[in-house]
Amino acid sequence: MSKSVLAMKHFEQPPEEGTYWRLMCLTGQTKGETYVFTGNRVVMGRSEKADIRVLDIKSSREHAEIAKVGNDWVLTDLGSQNGIVVNDQKVSQAKLKEGDKIVIGQTVYKFAKVEVKASGKNTKKIQDDSEKSAEPPKKKTSALLGLIAVVGIAMMLFDDGGKKPETVRKKSSSAGVKDVTDEYLQMVRQKQLMEDKSLKVKMNTIFQRGLREFREQNYFRAINEFNLALILNPNDPLADFYLRKAKEELDKVIAEQFIKAKRDEEGLRYQNAIVTYCGVIRLLYQYQEDPRYKSAEENILALEGKLGLEQGESSCLKKQQSDQ
Repeated sequence: MSKSVLAMKHFEQPPEEGTYWRLMCLTGQTKGETYVFTGNRVVMGRSEKADIRVLDIKSSREHAEIAKVGNDWVLTDLGSQNGIVVNDQKVSQAKLKEGDKIVIGQTVYKFAKVEVKASGKNTKKIQDDSEKSAEPPKKKTSALLGLIAVVGIAMMLFDDGGKKPETVRKKSSSAGVKDVTDEYLQMVRQKQLMEDKSLKVKMNTIFQRGLREFREQNYFRAINEFNLALILNPNDPLADFYLRKAKEELDKVIAEQFIKAKRDEEGLRYQNAIVTYCGVIRLLYQYQEDPRYKSAEENILALEGKLGLEQGESSCLKKQQSDQ
């Protein structure tokens, strides 16, 4: 198990006195396990190297991390495929508070604090000390003199030009410690900004492709591009607007084609009607299950019969048969 967490059962507590933060697994294959944080950064994921293994099919190898930032614990999505939910809301980063529910796939964790107070194990030691104090005065005096002698020798050994040893040790131990909280938080924000920028660039490229297809009246292609743009950014108002416009224009063009073809049929201009229906076929070529595609195909076959042509003789139907 990683040095960053201590794996325990729900009912167990850390052995030493203090305040701890932990994740309690409420569902899934590791239900009933608790992970007590012993480091400042914990990685969650499906990988065997993860500090907390998430045994869930929707978990990425390195799915998320929980890092201590100042006095807070911050949860960050590490670019996972299926994302993270905190208290019924999908997030890319969130500052955790006690009682928060973290959901990865079907696995639910609860973020909680545990206070470990001093146990009754110290009672015996206190009793022993009180018994020693009841020794006869002679033994007590001898013990006191021995203690004074030990203290004197220790002061001579550790004397360093009048400097207090404790002060020296404190300085040396704290000199190498560096607070990396601000640096880490800056790295997280920078990473998020880079991801957002990359997403915006990709989304804008797709949107511009869709806009070009829309202007050239290739409405089906435009619809595909706008749909892809909305997958990347579901709340983009421009992509949503042009998607609706492309669908409206496509429906309008197809309806006009059917009206024109019917007029040609009524005027006995069968060849013109076939050409118009072929226009509908080309518009809906990638969506042959569309009822309008099937209607245009049936009308072409009927007109071929009236003209004495073989079934499927029209160029647009020949292309369809060759592609199949």
